Amino acid sequence: MRQSFMEWLKGTVEVELRGGQIAQFLNQATVDKLELFNIRWSGSQCVRFEISVEQYFLLRKYVRASGGKIKVMSKKGFPFLLSIMEKRLWFTIGIGIFFTVIFLLSSLVWSIDIAGNKRIPNDVILAAAKTEGLYRYQWSFRLQDTDVLSKKLVNSIPGTTWIGVEKVGTKVNIQVVESTNPDARELNSPRHLVASNDAVITYIIAEQGKPLVRKNNRVKKGDMLISGIIGSEAHSDIVVAKGTVKGLVWYEYEVSAPLTQKYRVLTGERQSRSYIVLGNRALQISGFNQEPYEKSETVTTTDMLTIGNFSLPIGKMKELEQEAAFEQRELTTEQAREESLQQARLRILAHAGEEAEIVSEIVLHEATENGKVIMKVLYEVNQSITKEQPIVHMQGD
Repeated sequence: MRQSFMEWLKGTVEVELRGGQIAQFLNQATVDKLELFNIRWSGSQCVRFEISVEQYFLLRKYVRASGGKIKVMSKKGFPFLLSIMEKRLWFTIGIGIFFTVIFLLSSLVWSIDIAGNKRIPNDVILAAAKTEGLYRYQWSFRLQDTDVLSKKLVNSIPGTTWIGVEKVGTKVNIQVVESTNPDARELNSPRHLVASNDAVITYIIAEQGKPLVRKNNRVKKGDMLISGIIGSEAHSDIVVAKGTVKGLVWYEYEVSAPLTQKYRVLTGERQSRSYIVLGNRALQISGFNQEPYEKSETVTTTDMLTIGNFSLPIGKMKELEQEAAFEQRELTTEQAREESLQQARLRILAHAGEEAEIVSEIVLHEATENGKVIMKVLYEVNQSITKEQPIVHMQGD
């Protein structure tokens, strides 16, 4: 028979009766309406049963009348639990304080994550949320309903079409959907397109305006490529010149690479430190006497305590510090030469633009001096050579 909650709250005692007139005892107890339950024979002259604490003290006269003896086998229920807790008072208080602290800490908002915003700064969103009562270290039960809070944030933050607020454990997630505005049309003043470098034309397409050069023409820096003035002298019009013009441009670079290079490696030596994390603070608990390495790399891992889907602001953090050192690498002249050329190519493409293409590479001079390979290289690059030049209107024209 399963013990009910009320029986557990009142407390029950399991009793064993030995010897005497057991049948007479049970009959008389039944007549006087004593509540005996879980009655079972444990021998020919032995019976066990359970009785509530308040009725246990009424058994004495029935036991005397039957001539038997009773023995308490076990005690169950809340009164006996209180008795144990009284004997271990400080332990009980500690357990109570621990669960109280856990409850209080899990009732705070420890972090606010914002996602989806590109134009609106996080500070603006956090300030609006704070006005509505949402901020770090706020009590969870003081927060407004998430649907109500979402609507208020949308109304108070310009440039948003929807804001979702979700509370997960001690963290609040704010998802922002910004309103989209049509791209503003580019406002261009009338202009010519002129050459940005000395070059030989390889490609020209005039989308708007009058082309003044052709493929294979040689131009100098500043020469007009596409004019913004169209029509005849008698009937001319001024437009915004548009188009694509590419040409061969020559660059001369001097680059170098050392024959002896240093690079960083890990030695395999490592040491770790452990911390207890409480919110945004960490208390070190191990690794106090460690001397830091002269050169090192540190990897940090954090493991926060969770209860179900709730993440508590309590956890542990470990820092792994790995010793680093520098090693030397000796390059052959050919390897250093290739590194120099690669360095020059990267500089060329960074200067000429993403669509630039290196057509030829000519080494003009090469020497080894002071442990370095020094090279002077001439590059022929096919790239865009257009530059805007505004058309100035003169009064009276």
